[in-house]
Amino acid sequence: MGSTLFRVRRGLLFLGVLVACLTAGVAGATPVSTIPARSTVSALAADGTDTSFATLATVGDCDRVFVWQALTKHVVQLGKKQRCKTKTLPIGSLAITKGRALWLTATSGPLSTVRLWTATAKRPTPRQVDTATRDIASNDPQPILVGTAGGGLLPYAEDTAVTILGSDGKVVGTYTATSHVVALAARAGQVAVAQDGNRVTVIDSKGNVLSVDLYSTPVTAVAMTSKGLLVQRGTTLELRRGADARYSTTSPTGVLADADSRWAAWTDGKSVHVIRLTDNTVVGTYPGTAAALAGSTLYIANGKTITIRTLR
Repeated sequence: MGSTLFRVRRGLLFLGVLVACLTAGVAGATPVSTIPARSTVSALAADGTDTSFATLATVGDCDRVFVWQALTKHVVQLGKKQRCKTKTLPIGSLAITKGRALWLTATSGPLSTVRLWTATAKRPTPRQVDTATRDIASNDPQPILVGTAGGGLLPYAEDTAVTILGSDGKVVGTYTATSHVVALAARAGQVAVAQDGNRVTVIDSKGNVLSVDLYSTPVTAVAMTSKGLLVQRGTTLELRRGADARYSTTSPTGVLADADSRWAAWTDGKSVHVIRLTDNTVVGTYPGTAAALAGSTLYIANGKTITIRTLR
């Protein structure tokens, strides 16, 4: 009886270990550490070893952008602590590469003033790059768009005019699209430009056209990965590489958050969903409102905490 009971318990223990291993395999990402934020995170960006995030305004300070230094595990605040001079909207557009951050601020009200800023951890005083106005009451599109940065390139657009900044903050290239730009992404010396309609143009850092892709329905988001060009069309994520195309699906409220290397992440505002691009397998779903990818490192913002996970 004792021997039988031991075998049963050992079997249950083995089953428990097996289930735990399978669960970890399904989750697909191991938590490494966390980054604490002073208030709720409104935007998140990552590239290489760089991470940046924006937080909501507090009673004593305006909305703010921070840079996380992975080696020292230290957070650097960009700009001096001060109360907002005017009522502002949350920072929702943010990019970073090779130490330089690029982001948008906007005042609230029927006529909003939108400003584009840049700074680095070494030179944390923000410098204004561009400014525009937006008639919110008329539901005008965002006048300035910040793209996903990568490889030392930070692209942004004002209507049809695309500007590419280098990591030193200087303009390295420009390009004019044929219609309003809706999404931008940089990687490995190239920039993908998605415009109103179904066209995505890939340019080099100087603005020279390298390729043009046409899609069957309007593109709303774009990302460049080692596995090809990834776009969102409605609830469809389409990955193209040459003549080959792969498809996966988001929820009706799903938005592509980021993609890099072999992974992509999309969010519905409550959860972050991660897929492996090689086979479109869902490798994990985590609580969170924003996500960023740098290689196989996944950053997820949930409230005042950013969790860092390693994908496998």
